[in-house]
Formats: sequence, C-alpha cells, structure tokens
Amino acid sequence: MDNMDKYFALLKEGGADLTLTIKTDTIQTAAWTIYRCKYGCNTYGKSHCCPPNCPTWNETQEMINCFQYGILFRCHEMSIVTPLAVKVARELFLDDYYKVIAFGSGPCKKCQKCNPNNCNFPDKTVPAMEACGIDVFGTVRNNGIEIHTLREKGQVQNHFGLLLVE
Repeated sequence: MDNMDKYFALLKEGGADLTLTIKTDTIQTAAWTIYRCKYGCNTYGKSHCCPPNCPTWNETQEMINCFQYGILFRCHEMSIVTPLAVKVARELFLDDYYKVIAFGSGPCKKCQKCNPNNCNFPDKTVPAMEACGIDVFGTVRNNGIEIHTLREKGQVQNHFGLLLVE
C-alpha cells in the first residue's frame, strides 16, 4: 500500500491516538456480533446503520476479501470515530483511492428518529464495525493491540474505526 502518512495525520488531527496499517486477513468476522446488537443495544433495527439494515457478517466478509489492507484507528470518544472514518475515506477517494470503505463505531446518532425509507445523511455516516459483523476485540488483538472490557466508570474508553483501502 502506498504512503498513508497523510491519512494517518488526518486521523490523528481528528482525535485518533493510534493508527496502523493492517492486513485484511487479520480482520475477524462472526455471526455472534449481530446477536449482541439485537440483544444488547436499544438501536437494533431502528437505524440504517444498525442490523438488520446494514451488511450482514457474511456480506462484510465478502467485502473484506476484496481488499488486502486496511487502516485501523483508535479514539477515546465514540462520537468522533464514525465522522472521522467518513472524512478520511472521502479524502482517500478524492486522492484516487477509489476503492475505499469505512466502518465506524457505535450507533448512528445523526437523527432523533431514523427515516425508515432513506438515510438523511448517507454521505456523513457509515455502520459500525460490530454492526456489520466485525469482531472488534478479535481484530484489535490480532493486530497486537491490548483491549479489555471496562469494569469501572471513569476508565479510558477505546473505540475503533476501520478503513479498507486499495
């Protein structure tokens, strides 16, 4: 993959404290992530960016198989991950990396109530990694980054985004 320094800098300027190029064969997908959305998140089925309205884990794996590399990044505030992924994916596209797909973190909060027929902000949001069947913990650990569930309030949160790019 060509020099990604410009995009790493954009990610860091936007609030990412960790950015790294990864091989797509380190990205884990699994059906159980959708189950966690369905039985653990109150936005399941209420957004275009949440299951069952986003790509299934099988469809996501098919997309991942079209790429060799990705950019994994970490932020400590969930609300900045998706907008940052969208912004940097757009910049990559404009720089002639026409083959780029972004994944954010957490549910979309652009609208108070999601439009059931069409997304009101299709150019400003993307589904979360976990919503599309990506095992975030497995993927992060496969790339040598330590990650744990939080046990106490006030602990530093880690939220990840992913850009698939060729």
